[in-house]
Formats: sequence, C-alpha cells, structure tokens
Amino acid sequence: MIAFMSQYMMFDGRIEPYQRADDVGYAISEFLWFEERPFYPASALAQAKVAQVNLCSLQGSEDNQDNCDLVFQMPKADGGHFYEIVMRSDNGTAYGGWAWGETLECLDQIANGYRVLRTQIHETQASFEYSSKSRRYGPTSKLLMDKKALRPGWQSAMIKG
Repeated sequence: MIAFMSQYMMFDGRIEPYQRADDVGYAISEFLWFEERPFYPASALAQAKVAQVNLCSLQGSEDNQDNCDLVFQMPKADGGHFYEIVMRSDNGTAYGGWAWGETLECLDQIANGYRVLRTQIHETQASFEYSSKSRRYGPTSKLLMDKKALRPGWQSAMIKG
C-alpha cells in the first residue's frame, strides 16, 4: 500500500522542497479544475496528503527527486478518495490523471510504459492505467464514482445502477 503520511499545504518537516516546487504547483492548478470549472475548494488541497512513487517503470529509485512522481490523496468523498497524480521526469512535470477508491496500490504490472494503479472500493477492486493518447491515468472500467458527475459543493457523485 502507498503510505500517505503528511498534509501537503502544512509544509511540515516531511514535505520535501521538490514537492512544493513551482512545477508541481502548476500541475496542482490543473487538477484543482475539471472540465474548465473549479473542482476542488482550496480547503481540499489544504487537507490533501501526498506520497511519492515511481510510476514510470519497475526499475528506478524514489531517491531521484527529479523523477519522483507524486500522488495527492484528496479528502474523502462518497466513501472514497480521489487520488490526483503529478508525473515528474527529466522532460518536466505534468498532471497525470486521477484514481478513486478507499485505498491505492501501485502494482508491478506495466501498461503503456507506466505502472498500473489499483484501488479498493468497498469489496471491489478497480484498475487505473496510463494512456499514451491522453497522457494521463484513468480507469480501465466503469466506476461507482464518476468525476464528471461530481458538482461544485461536493454533492453526491455516486452513479446509480
């Protein structure tokens, strides 16, 4: 399991300088919006927790700060968390998509050059893969939660049936 141990905006001793760098901030500004509208209130970012992972391959080191991807665990919504992904490499930093569930795991399985993510949602597991076309992570099948259905004000986004 991925351990989310520190709140992002508090910048406590566990938040590294590279985690709050401007390039990461620009990627964060992308996931704060969805489909040209604000998606998260500022308080959601203040409550977010962050973890560093290596998504690009099975090999590599999480000690290489320039290439360490970040995953933000956003506050719980309808029984799960949105996990917002910031991808970092020698070529730059970019928003890398999202996952949703109660827990998030980074698998050793590779799809399109990146590690597959798996979430647990109640009794069900969901997989998220990187798409070379969209250059972002997304679900491999229909979820109980649809980011498009979530409206400002954190109203319910559960899909019925």
